Amino acid sequence: MTTTFVINSICDHDVKITASLNGSIIEVELESTCKKIRDYASLINKLAIREIAREILNNPIYIKASESRIDPNCLVPCGVAFCTWTEAGMVSKNLLSRMPAQCIVFKYG
Repeated sequence: MTTTFVINSICDHDVKITASLNGSIIEVELESTCKKIRDYASLINKLAIREIAREILNNPIYIKASESRIDPNCLVPCGVAFCTWTEAGMVSKNLLSRMPAQCIVFKYG
């Protein structure tokens, strides 16, 4: 089975994240019009479950995002973490079906 998330960013680049569990390895596919994200995708295409469970400073999802010069305000690394955690069973798909979107909301003034 696979897990898919879609990121709609302020930069006008939509990203589709797909994670597939294969034993203890999660295969990650990113589809995007952003060159930085496409470059990043090749660095995180296979991640071990034990790697995705690490804290941010030691997590390859975030380390490779930094190496790829992805801006700190990019939502894609967080989306990759969420997608891989869901595929690994660390986030409930039942819970996600009840709350399918998480948002960062700007409040003016």
